[in-house]
Amino acid sequence: MRAFVLVLFMLNLALFGWLRGMFGNTGLSGREPGRLEQQVAAERIRVLTDRDVQQLRRRAADAAPAATAATAPPAVQAPDTTCLEIAEFAGGGALARLRERLTELKLIDKSSEQMQELAGWYSITLPAVKTRAEAERRIEELRSQGERDALIVQASGPLRYGIELGAFHDKDQARKQLARLERRGVKGARVADTPAVKQVVRVRLRGLDAAGAAQVDVLQKDFPQQKLQACAPEPAP
Repeated sequence: MRAFVLVLFMLNLALFGWLRGMFGNTGLSGREPGRLEQQVAAERIRVLTDRDVQQLRRRAADAAPAATAATAPPAVQAPDTTCLEIAEFAGGGALARLRERLTELKLIDKSSEQMQELAGWYSITLPAVKTRAEAERRIEELRSQGERDALIVQASGPLRYGIELGAFHDKDQARKQLARLERRGVKGARVADTPAVKQVVRVRLRGLDAAGAAQVDVLQKDFPQQKLQACAPEPAP
């Protein structure tokens, strides 16, 4: 019996020493000092206050736009656009042909027409006939001869239902055109003795990209009497 009590005492003594670390660090100490000693840089650990949390949130919000800008794809630049105008159309035939060509090139939606009156135009005309039907038949004959820009004079007066074959600022240019018409077999036309005020049309094309501007440049060569130029600045309202 005494031996049993002695053994039990020795076991208790050994357990006490083991728990106190007398036999080395066991890693099983459940006391607070033991856990703190096992932590790495325990002195840097602190409990966050509400103010700390708010500061962290503000820093995250400030960093978000920069991160988004860094990862966002580059913006696509809009193509350069330009504005050109073809001026001036004094005859309806040439203007009608231009409209047809712009429609074919899918540029008609970019076009607009501005009408104005200009002085100093020498017209080439054929004598008036009695009815519009006669004038229309004469137009068809002229087109069969290659004169695509002929049009019927609509204004009242001695030239009503006459045929206009072109108009020029320079009287000498008008006479040269008359000579070309006569060589083609067009007879009876004459150049006006005095210049007149005429309504002319400027065709403006806005929002053209490089390809569209190149198409207009080629197109203008079919209208040698008109010039291609950059749009003039529009007057302020």
